[in-house]
Amino acid sequence: GASAACTRDAAPAVPDGSAASLEEMKAAQQAVKAYQASSNAFLACLDAEGQAAGAEEPAEAKAARVASYNAAVDEQTDLAARFNAAVQAYKSRN
Repeated sequence: GASAACTRDAAPAVPDGSAASLEEMKAAQQAVKAYQASSNAFLACLDAEGQAAGAEEPAEAKAARVASYNAAVDEQTDLAARFNAAVQAYKSRN
């Protein structure tokens, strides 16, 4: 299935920008960047699985792969929005 070879890391926690230290914000930025890289690798892996399966891919497997792909993209978007909000909250008090 879609998850057999492709592994997806959990999204990192985003600190409360209204209370976090500069060090916490920098650490979160690095964690977000690392997550984005691993998530992009996961998406590329899913693409490669789909290409390898081609027309032979069962509909259920394709649906699961597409759902995994879309969930990962949604999570990237959500994480970016939450981190950007934390940055704005941090900047507004510093």
